[in-house]
Amino acid sequence: MIASHEHPFTYALNTLIGAMHPPAERDGRTVEITHRALAENILRETGFGLSANYLWKLRTGQAVNPSFETLEALRAYFGLDSLDPLTNPELAAERGRELALINALKGKGDGAALELVLRDGLAHGTVRAEAVAAMFDVLRRIEAERDGDG
Repeated sequence: MIASHEHPFTYALNTLIGAMHPPAERDGRTVEITHRALAENILRETGFGLSANYLWKLRTGQAVNPSFETLEALRAYFGLDSLDPLTNPELAAERGRELALINALKGKGDGAALELVLRDGLAHGTVRAEAVAAMFDVLRRIEAERDGDG
C-alpha cells in the first residue's frame, strides 16, 4: 500500500508500477514485481538502463529528483504522452486505471479483478458502457460457438 505522505513523484511512480504490474497473491502473501525484473523490463522496452538499486531508491522515496533521461525512460515505459503523470499523483492515478484496464483485458488477472477494473473504468469515464456491452456480446458469441450453439 502506498502511503499518503509520500513525495508526489514516489507516489506517482508506485501508482504506475502497481497498475502495470499488479501485485500477485502467492502462498497467502502479496508479491510485487522485483526491482531487478522492473529494471530488465525498462531496458528491454526503452533501451535505457536503470539499476535495480536506483529503482528501489526511487520507489522508497530515497531519491526523488531523477535526471531528465530517467524521467524520459519512465515516460516511455509507461506509455505516457508527457511527464505530467510522474509529477501529479492525480494524473498518475488516472493513467494507473488505464494501465490496470489494459492488463485486465490482456488476461493478467482473474475475472473478479477484471470486473473491478471495468467498474472503476465506468465510474471514472475511462471505459464507456457501450464498450463493455460489446465485449460481453463478443464473449457470449465465443462461448456459444465453443459450446456448439452457434
